[in-house]
Amino acid sequence: MDTNITRQAYDQNSQQGLAAMKEFMEVETQKPMELTTELLLKLLQDNKDTEYGKRYDFASIHSIEDYQKKVPVVVYDDLAPYLERMMAGEKNLLTAYRYDHFNETSGTVGVPKVVPMTDEQSQVFAKYNNLHMYGIIRDKVDPDWMNGRGFCTSSGNCRTLPSGLTVGEASAKMADYIKGGKDAFDAMIRTLYTSPLEGLNPAAGADTKYIHTRFALMDREVRGMVTGFYSVIVLFLRYIEDNIELLINDIEKGTISENVDLPDEVRESLLKKIEPMPERAAELREIFKDGTDIQWVPKVWPHFTYITGAGGDGFEVYDKVIKQHFTGEGITNIYSGITASEGLWSVPAGINDFDSILAPCAAFVEFQPVEAGDDFSKCVTMDKLEVGKIYELIITNLSGFWRYRMSDAVIVTGFHNKTPKVQFMYRVNRTINLAEEKTTEKALQFAVEKTCQEMGIDLADFTVYPNTDVTPNRYDFLIEPMHEITKFDMAALKESIFKNLCEANPVYHDCYADNWLAKPEVFFLQPETSLLYRDMMVYRGASMNQLKPVRVIMNEKQRKFFLSLRQEMEE
Repeated sequence: MDTNITRQAYDQNSQQGLAAMKEFMEVETQKPMELTTELLLKLLQDNKDTEYGKRYDFASIHSIEDYQKKVPVVVYDDLAPYLERMMAGEKNLLTAYRYDHFNETSGTVGVPKVVPMTDEQSQVFAKYNNLHMYGIIRDKVDPDWMNGRGFCTSSGNCRTLPSGLTVGEASAKMADYIKGGKDAFDAMIRTLYTSPLEGLNPAAGADTKYIHTRFALMDREVRGMVTGFYSVIVLFLRYIEDNIELLINDIEKGTISENVDLPDEVRESLLKKIEPMPERAAELREIFKDGTDIQWVPKVWPHFTYITGAGGDGFEVYDKVIKQHFTGEGITNIYSGITASEGLWSVPAGINDFDSILAPCAAFVEFQPVEAGDDFSKCVTMDKLEVGKIYELIITNLSGFWRYRMSDAVIVTGFHNKTPKVQFMYRVNRTINLAEEKTTEKALQFAVEKTCQEMGIDLADFTVYPNTDVTPNRYDFLIEPMHEITKFDMAALKESIFKNLCEANPVYHDCYADNWLAKPEVFFLQPETSLLYRDMMVYRGASMNQLKPVRVIMNEKQRKFFLSLRQEMEE
């Protein structure tokens, strides 16, 4: 790896990012309503002759109030007939903008949904995701970060439809836009990240965890990790721990073990990019000679500085696991804003900051107070937001989703200039509501984390099953510890989680007192259950980098999987 080339590339990218970040922080945030109104009116004008635009008379809409009166709030099923026709090749239905690809969503239940990736939407992701992130790192992190590559966990592929359009992850399309094709893209990516193209756009059946971790371990000068979700970082770091001998042996010999699942052509291609590294292997053996129960990341990569991805609020359990078991304190975290396949709504407020700032030029967003339910007459714009209040996002993006109900709830935490700052709270449709108690994922997380702290449990992950097979109904908490637990005071554990659940959601206590709900049951899962679930879902075709944690068990397949991996306990 040529450090000078890497530094030059990061220097150029981060200079552009710093300019974009300052433009946003100093200019755009001063006039958010003016900018977001301009965006909405432009979208309506540009798309007035689409089938959807004619149906709702976009041409006659000249204000936000007109828009809210004429265009209904929709869910995915309302748009699905249009999207099916678009995938078949029909144009000018939901959007007049050009597209040749559909992003697949990261839903944890049901069939994946698709979102057109228009050129305009691609520009939003490039500016407010990539450039803004580079700008923050350039502005806030020691410049040494430019002297080494990043450990990237992304992997994605796409399939081509009979219409010639593609469906899959956006990253799988990037090579199409690089002059020189895949070879040029591979060279460009490896200037910035340790992984080769075989890891980023893997062939069917390729073990991407091996590819990513093998190439990252080869490079002592790694400066940080780049991921979609912090839960994925835990997945990769645990993979290293579980396979450290195999990885070190391969690095030493310049080989790829026959135990690694790789198609022959991928194995052959990767072997051309590696060579024996006995000195690096000896260094890694010394680090891990006493096992993996150490904070080993700064030992493996002495200049490791930053992590970027969706972490912080909502992913705090993984944030804590990373700090406690892998990195220690002192690593800079740049938590990404609120983003999804459907678009991008906010950008990071800074480093080590759970807040993100709404991006008025990235989408037109309305905010539905969660207590209003389906009464969309209560929808407000960002100038009407109140600090401390929770809202569901209703988005209009640059890909043809008009007043689309995201089911993401955010809390307003303050303002940057005139633009609200928010934190993600929970998925509205992931609440448990057995007796009108409406327990959110955030409340469940609070109860579990506080209980584990009180009871001395080293928490790795958790999920909850709303058990309607018993009377009264109850919550079954499934707690995954970092290490196996075979003996525990389960009665005390149940009382602790009941107490903390009542604190997190007082309505739950009222339902219990009225005998509508029973006290919760608690089980320990076998260690690494959540990782096994991810592997199973990836094997079935899900994207590893888009899978969100299963906080609430939503279907029978999930129920059977998690309940089958409960540990037998001695009291």
